Amino acid sequence: MPRPSWSGHLRLSLVSCPIYLSPATTEAERIRLNQINPKTGNRISLKPVDAETGEPVERSELARGYEYERGQYVILTKEELEELQIESSKTLNLTQFVDRAEIAPLYRDTPYYVHPDGAQAVEAYQVIAHAMAKGKKAAIGRIVLSNRERLVTVEPYESGLLMSTLRTADELRAAEFESMPEKVDPEMVAMAEQIIDRLSGKFDPSSFRDQYQDALRDLVAEKLKGHKPAARPVQPPSNVVNLMDALKRSMAAEGGGAEKAPAKRRAKEADRRQQHLLLPVKGGGKKPVAEAKPTRRKKA
Repeated sequence: MPRPSWSGHLRLSLVSCPIYLSPATTEAERIRLNQINPKTGNRISLKPVDAETGEPVERSELARGYEYERGQYVILTKEELEELQIESSKTLNLTQFVDRAEIAPLYRDTPYYVHPDGAQAVEAYQVIAHAMAKGKKAAIGRIVLSNRERLVTVEPYESGLLMSTLRTADELRAAEFESMPEKVDPEMVAMAEQIIDRLSGKFDPSSFRDQYQDALRDLVAEKLKGHKPAARPVQPPSNVVNLMDALKRSMAAEGGGAEKAPAKRRAKEADRRQQHLLLPVKGGGKKPVAEAKPTRRKKA
């Protein structure tokens, strides 16, 4: 279990329980590269220095400051920042509930697992989690993380709760898509839909592997063996000149054979009834008439 990122209380109206957060993501398996002096093979040390005097400064002596005028700072000590508290510094208050679909993916940021902190917190935690799961709602709240108050959402996840920080409206940039023609060839769209259907399946993130990290590990392994790494040329896809041809070839590649795309409209089936037996009726329609039976001649 990773070290808690935050501890405090989860509150729903007058119901509360102690909780702590733990990161829901990790980058422990990612290869990290350090800056190296190629002449000595030694790692570069980034030590803090005074920007004006050039003298080194111990990290334990550093403080924070706000530049209110050019070159003029208000100094804030570690103790002063720790004493700066607001309600959301220690309480995750669930103030509103919305449908999950209302929260666009663009707003979601970093996820955290929400854990009950201690045996006495379990009952209230489970009551809140079960009520949210039954209502299929997401809660909106506020919490202080890394010296700023964040808007967050809390949702049922597996047997517990998941909190995700949310970006605010002023953090998002407006979409600036170029103007596109409104009319699209329906036959091409139908072919693209068939390709999408053939590639559809269940989301399985465990099947994804970071191929760049795999290639980086291979590169490191080859260098350790004293081998000269082989080049990995990558051929970029060619520009699509004939879109219809590309769609047909894609259908063949993904489905084992090209299928004829559905027509824009089915041609009206020809009327197979015998036209000479159809007579006009009122209303402009046609009504079939029973075929006359042959008459038998009477014997003399």
